Amino acid sequence: MRSAKADEDIALIRSNLDEAVDTCVKAAGHEYSIHWQKQLLRAASFGKSVLDLYNSDDFVDMCETLRVLNAARFYEVGMPLSYEQYIRLTPEKLVSRLINRQEYLLALRISEYLRLPADRIYVAWASQKVRTSNDSEDAICRLIVQKLHGKRGVSFEEIARAAYDEGRASLATELLNYEPRAGKQVPLLLSMKEDSIALDKAIESGDTDLIFHVLLHMKKKLPLASFFRAINSRPVASALVEASAADRDTELLKDLYYQDDRRLDGSNLLLSEALSMPPSDTDPKIAKLKQASKLLADSKEHALHRTLLDESQRLLKFQEGLEKDFPSQSQAQSQGQAPSQQTQGFLGLSLNETIFKLYRLNHAKRAQRLINDFKVPERTWHFVRLRAYVASRFWTEIESIASTKRSPIGWEPYFNALLAAGNSRLASTFIPKCTGVHLQERMEMWVKCGMPVKAGEEAVKARNLRAVEELRDRNVDDVGVYRELERLAQGMGGRK
Repeated sequence: MRSAKADEDIALIRSNLDEAVDTCVKAAGHEYSIHWQKQLLRAASFGKSVLDLYNSDDFVDMCETLRVLNAARFYEVGMPLSYEQYIRLTPEKLVSRLINRQEYLLALRISEYLRLPADRIYVAWASQKVRTSNDSEDAICRLIVQKLHGKRGVSFEEIARAAYDEGRASLATELLNYEPRAGKQVPLLLSMKEDSIALDKAIESGDTDLIFHVLLHMKKKLPLASFFRAINSRPVASALVEASAADRDTELLKDLYYQDDRRLDGSNLLLSEALSMPPSDTDPKIAKLKQASKLLADSKEHALHRTLLDESQRLLKFQEGLEKDFPSQSQAQSQGQAPSQQTQGFLGLSLNETIFKLYRLNHAKRAQRLINDFKVPERTWHFVRLRAYVASRFWTEIESIASTKRSPIGWEPYFNALLAAGNSRLASTFIPKCTGVHLQERMEMWVKCGMPVKAGEEAVKARNLRAVEELRDRNVDDVGVYRELERLAQGMGGRK
């Protein structure tokens, strides 16, 4: 090739040398004989070495293609593909055909040579292994794991499915332990009827959607008691069932609480249902409360809860009696009256609200009966009565209270409530009773009632000349008040 004759031949075709090189490359691709392939490629290589500028990509691609074609054409493989057939088939399809012929080693080498993904080759080999091997299942599993260790993209789920289809369920379960994607593990485990393992795998993944999928499958398949036993030892699953049932299936939630002997939770659920009922549904509401109380019947730990539930029933019955004695809001509207605070019903009110309403309606005896029946603390009902009397402007009743010697809540709340209601005259009658109040605060109480002279007299009783003088200076604009306070200051020896 390095002779002078070669140089003369090159000179003859110099103008068409690039075309000659391309023709040799293409001819090599259509040639079946390896000897002539090499000759044509050598000629093309010599020709392109003479050219100053030539793109060698087609030459390199053809060398790779011929190497693959020759491997497939080898007599032990027996796939005499032409160049055009290979191009139409594509390398990926060629690898697939080799896998179908169980030529796994050649398929793997071609994939590595052409930089193609090899995961499906490993999966196909392992699947065939579990179908045909006579070794023990443990030995097969160890071999497959050893061969596929560190191989990217390998799906153990497909291999496990092949094992399960061959009736090797325990091998399939063992192989699934090496599948990193829970979304691949769980569906196969469910189809294998390994529900408990599927639930554990879903919980390990932390995917709530996957956990719900398994739980729904198990709920449809298992009796309710078995379903509850399955989730009872799995706090995550139990919590998800409880959260879901709270919004969608309260009956399932009741069964869950009953199965787990969670009496307080079951009682609270019935209480919530009772509270969500309309106020007029008294009988169903009382029935729910009775059921809630019955659940706690044998529990000393929750005796207080049961007592409160029983009291709620008694209160509802008491309110039902009040509804018969007083027209409710709905009755007033049916009679063409405008609804007001006085015509609103008692049903659904709390104990304090019921007492408040009775005092507002000036039914103190009934309110006192309710107080005694439910043992309402003295301070509590005194505050409620004060708010009710002030709201209804029952000044006479408040004046009668002022004549008593003591008040469990003190007298300052009366002063503040009356002053806020605008009755400063009546509020002032409680100031002398506020004996535990500091002088300055006591004087401010008189001032708030519009009685600064009384405030001055308080300072005189306390022999506080400075307080009288400060009060006098604050009322310079009111001549009459100023003179009275000046007289009080002078009486204590103050300066003019």
